Amino acid sequence: MLKRIKHSDIKKMLPIRDPKSHKGMNGRVLIVAGSLDYSGTAILAGLGALHSGADLVTLYVPECNFECTRGFSPDFIVKKYKGDYLNKDAVSGILAASKKSDCVLIGPGLTDSSDILDTVKELLNKLSAAVVLDADAISVVKRIENFPLPYQVVLTPHKNEFANLVDREVDLNENDPKSIILLRSVSMDLHVNILLKGPLDYISSEEGHVEVNKTGNPGMTVGGSGDVLSGVVATLLAQTGNGFVSAKLAAYIVGAAGDLCMQKKGYHFSASDIALALPYVF
Repeated sequence: MLKRIKHSDIKKMLPIRDPKSHKGMNGRVLIVAGSLDYSGTAILAGLGALHSGADLVTLYVPECNFECTRGFSPDFIVKKYKGDYLNKDAVSGILAASKKSDCVLIGPGLTDSSDILDTVKELLNKLSAAVVLDADAISVVKRIENFPLPYQVVLTPHKNEFANLVDREVDLNENDPKSIILLRSVSMDLHVNILLKGPLDYISSEEGHVEVNKTGNPGMTVGGSGDVLSGVVATLLAQTGNGFVSAKLAAYIVGAAGDLCMQKKGYHFSASDIALALPYVF
């Protein structure tokens, strides 16, 4: 049996905020997200990052998303690049912003055209900050020739995205040793940490450790909950510098936020509700 992440484990792993800290010392997160059809993804990831304690959250979005993203909240720094989708013209601006960031989240709502994935690959080859890859951006690791990358990496796939990564259908089950060995092997071979989302979350480290999280409920199938989760991972990675720890913390805490929403609303809650519940869980 795999080790189950417990409440007592989480309390020990949570980063402790220095009472003398100043703005920026508790996490500067850059989020590269959104496209013509997915204007809310950057906002939801940003809410996850903000409500899990990041000091500064910058959203880098295509110009088609800029006005709605900037107008949503005064708490975000919002920057734009030309076009409706991520493209190579955006690379220089994103890299410049990353130099002022502790963690870069790439992926929510980008879509999976070849040009977009080529741009993500270029970013990964040039970044120096820690990285969280979500959604379609996860598949880009198959295009990287040289591992390990020179920074901490966390992947946050769901079942289908993980199947795409390994080019086979996989039903992860803690009682199936072969499936766990596969997850462990991918993490070790690529030198990445993986948070595999599902009814149970499986978290694997680049050293080959695998743990399971059991918080959460079926209401969290609502669209956007994965975007919120990726934002939480990004903040915790920015604060701790440890991909495995940040993934375990995020899985447990976001699941617990979903459970809090279910207690109040049944299964009738949104991804935004999950994000707004995060401070109460923390």
